[in-house]
Amino acid sequence: MSSSVFDSKSGKILSNAIKTICLDVVGFGLIFYSPFFAASIQHGEDYFETTFSDPAVVEKQATEGRIIGVSTGTPGRFFLEIFSGYPEQITLEQHSFKLRLGVEIRDRTLCIRDIFDLLSWDAACPREQIIDIDDGFYHLTLLSNEPESGVLGDDQDIQLYLQELPEMPRLKYSGVPTLC
Repeated sequence: MSSSVFDSKSGKILSNAIKTICLDVVGFGLIFYSPFFAASIQHGEDYFETTFSDPAVVEKQATEGRIIGVSTGTPGRFFLEIFSGYPEQITLEQHSFKLRLGVEIRDRTLCIRDIFDLLSWDAACPREQIIDIDDGFYHLTLLSNEPESGVLGDDQDIQLYLQELPEMPRLKYSGVPTLC
């Protein structure tokens, strides 16, 4: 059930992504989560300041696959192309920024949002920022490069690969996972 991504400038099909998401990010990063793990956050709560601004908490949640915070190093517009499986070696070699994460999916839903959505929480994730996916554990592989303009966040492309796993992968981070 993949759909092609069409580049209107070149007139070519760029990829066979499952889904493409355009995110205008105000904060300095993204969050990936299954709503089950954000259910305890109250509507309007400033979860960012009270909990998620602590790098140790971000690190712990990332290693557990709960609410995964990823620093993009900048606000801006990001285009996320979602793929199934792992990237090919040549694809890995073509990207300067690489990050492997893990996530647990419940209720067949993965949400991708601006990290600053945690400043005043609203559990309703915009439909276009939701990936319908089987429950289970996944590797998330994020790949990106500096945009042509040389300015991070300036219509920056991010490829996200989702590979199902039999259990939560053992991951280790030092602070906030970073893709820049």
